[in-house]
Amino acid sequence: MNSDYRKRLQIAMLGVGALIVGAAVVATHTRAAPPAAEATTTSPAADSAPRLPDSVNLSAEALANVGLRYANAELRPGVQTIAATGVVAFDARHFAKLSSPSRGRIIAVDVAAGDHVHAGQRLAMLDQFDLGDVRSQVTNASAAVADAKAALDAANAALARGTELVPTGGIAQSELERRRTASADAQAMLASRQAELRKWLGMQQRLMPLDTGAKSGQHTGALARLGPGDSLGALIAPFDGVIGNVGAAAGDIVDSAAPILTLADLSTMWIEANVSERDAAAVKPGQNVTAHIDAYPDRQFIGRVIDVAAQADASTGTVGVRCELPNPDDALRANMFATVTIDVPLGHDAVLVPDAALQDVNGQTAVFIPAGNGHFTWRVVHTGGYAAGGMTQIVSGLAGGTRVVAQGSYWLKAALMKGMIPDEG
Repeated sequence: MNSDYRKRLQIAMLGVGALIVGAAVVATHTRAAPPAAEATTTSPAADSAPRLPDSVNLSAEALANVGLRYANAELRPGVQTIAATGVVAFDARHFAKLSSPSRGRIIAVDVAAGDHVHAGQRLAMLDQFDLGDVRSQVTNASAAVADAKAALDAANAALARGTELVPTGGIAQSELERRRTASADAQAMLASRQAELRKWLGMQQRLMPLDTGAKSGQHTGALARLGPGDSLGALIAPFDGVIGNVGAAAGDIVDSAAPILTLADLSTMWIEANVSERDAAAVKPGQNVTAHIDAYPDRQFIGRVIDVAAQADASTGTVGVRCELPNPDDALRANMFATVTIDVPLGHDAVLVPDAALQDVNGQTAVFIPAGNGHFTWRVVHTGGYAAGGMTQIVSGLAGGTRVVAQGSYWLKAALMKGMIPDEG
């Protein structure tokens, strides 16, 4: 029994040992074998990626179907474009806040916000408290001038008569000298009265800026029948424009401190743009500006720089640039948001091609160059600096005068990428 037991125990131990050794071998093999991802160092797909051909060939039929158009790469004065944001504003040279020249009461307001008015048109009628007194002073001063003229005429006549009588002994020389002194005094009195009249006329002009007679053909009724003591005055449009805010109504007491209404000539507008400090040094008055307004996404407005601020804004790091834009159809309105590009001359020529000539080929900008007989090569180019008016500047990769495909270049790209071109016949 003991012998059999020992034999069975030995056999069992040998079996367990074999299992342990086998497991160790398997574990060692597993650790030594690298993962499949790590063992592969190159991608078969990368090795087999097709390379784009250097050219495209089209049949005569395909050429007729796609309707290619060609253009020459142009040499033009080089321009750098500087982009900025800004806000549309009134042209301050043609914007007026109109108020009463003196304290008074509004009799009538003849216009409303949005009305188009003409220079010389009456905008409001006023009862100006000071105007009646000034008109009375003008009347009195005018009468005084008339009296002084009559006195001078009489003194001059007496002097002339005395000059004739002295040689015959009709009057003494002393009388002649007295008459000469009287004439000089009358001349001085007339000058004084005329100065007084000019003073009151000037004050009346300030209170009543324009003549309310028939010059403009606009003024009738009460203003046409004014007398010397009347206090009626008027606000008159100083130029053609559009009424903005109307801040008073009939019956209101007004003075020169508060505007009654605003008037703006919208034929030109400003854009107050903010240009970064690093670009502002290159911006000068007279440079061309292209503006895009959010309200008109398919339209651009052309203008020019008229002023560059003398100092930067420390909080934003920008410099104010004022641009002037024609506004013939009143499309531009104050406070509209705008983006502008300013054309800064580089001082040398640059190569420009039509935008339609540029295609993206595998992430690179390229143009197609005709080589004759339906054969086209493509060339990578680098753009930058200027892009406007349907033209883009080529910084490198293309010489001026090179003939390129403009309209229809997309079909050449399609043929290059797919080895085929659609038949539009």
